[in-house]
Amino acid sequence: MIYLFLNTYKKLNSTIIFILLFVPIFQTIFSPPSFASENSIFTPYTKVTLENGLTIIVKEVHSAPIAAIDIRVAVGAINESPNQAGISHFVEHMLFKGTERRGVGEITREIKAVGGILNAETGLDTTNYFVVVPSEYLELAIDVEADAIQHSTFDPSEIDRERKVILEDIRIHQDRPFDTLGRLMMIEKVFAGTPYANSLVGNPETLNNINRETLLAYYRKHYVPNNMVVAVVGDVNTKQVLNQLTELFKDFKPGDIEPFPAVNLPKLKEIKRIEIEKDVQQSYIYLGFPAPLKNSKDSAALGVLRVLLGGCKSAKLNPLYGEGLVSNIFAESITFRDIGLFAIYAETQNPSLLEPRIQSILRRIIEDGVTDKEMALAKAVLQANFAFDAERVLTLACLMSSFEVNGSIEDRMEYERHLQEITKGDVQRVAREYVNPKHYTIITVKPREVK
Repeated sequence: MIYLFLNTYKKLNSTIIFILLFVPIFQTIFSPPSFASENSIFTPYTKVTLENGLTIIVKEVHSAPIAAIDIRVAVGAINESPNQAGISHFVEHMLFKGTERRGVGEITREIKAVGGILNAETGLDTTNYFVVVPSEYLELAIDVEADAIQHSTFDPSEIDRERKVILEDIRIHQDRPFDTLGRLMMIEKVFAGTPYANSLVGNPETLNNINRETLLAYYRKHYVPNNMVVAVVGDVNTKQVLNQLTELFKDFKPGDIEPFPAVNLPKLKEIKRIEIEKDVQQSYIYLGFPAPLKNSKDSAALGVLRVLLGGCKSAKLNPLYGEGLVSNIFAESITFRDIGLFAIYAETQNPSLLEPRIQSILRRIIEDGVTDKEMALAKAVLQANFAFDAERVLTLACLMSSFEVNGSIEDRMEYERHLQEITKGDVQRVAREYVNPKHYTIITVKPREVK
């Protein structure tokens, strides 16, 4: 599975969906760090690092008999050379396909037999593998994940089969104006000149040249304990989880992982336009603003700006519906390991009229700022989103592993604290600094001209 910043999980069993959505947090055993917010969705939790460098995070949530385990590896498209484009995603496709103890198909059958689900995602800078099961089968789920991560065999026949699956995925995504021609191309254009511009999926030429030996070499280089995090959340016993994981990973040898160099995001000095004609009935536009979000306070302020623009009932982009300019519009703020993207997406019949209206709305925020009432509403919306995340064990496991791989959970809790501290001036400042209506990339997917 491919992902950027949108959850695209496969459909779950309806019972598990209900449990995932309605699991309130029950605080148990671990005190938060002294600087952390006591109201953080992550606390309390336990975090340990084994001698081989593997970081384990456990959070107990006892309100329903469900548990999730997510193993996240600090590897993605940014680690790929041009002749190996798509290999991270290829490896992800292979890791549930058989191990030294479990033949092809056995992993999926074992998890489904106990009413669980499993899946995986590849991103620009991480790849993760998750399993959700009734908590009585957590020991099985942990064993399956540990086995797949350490002992996948990369069966030659499965490699050929998955290659075809991936190539078909590429073909399908090319016909989706939002997923591929919007988001994926925006990433490549805004981050041009950096490893973050690397293709998530690769291309037919590189994928057809990747063989078993290449896959195994990449897997053995990056899938090492000091390059990954295991997060377990749900109706679990912390001590038992730590004991099992310690035993299963005790012979897992660390590797030589070079620190990934810091990325300097090129600054835009103009409006960069890209137009694509497709067989569509309306136009899809995507405005992207590079945002180097190393400062968590800036990240929090941009989160508020995102809500003010398109994430609440009184959002500043909403009048465009009434003006007949859009059928859909929203803003999003996306962060990766050390760079980010602020974006506005819209579906419209009038792209030439819509763009100047969006520019006008952005200029008004930069010049006039926002009100106290708007600030309070945006913060309330973000807090509600946090509370919703806290009710889902899979979401919590994935969030905790992601933040730890890309820094630390404590960084995220700092973000929550900054959210309470940011002011109207902070929002106006980040709008001026990052969301300049004179400097952005715009991708327009429009209907083909009739000749």
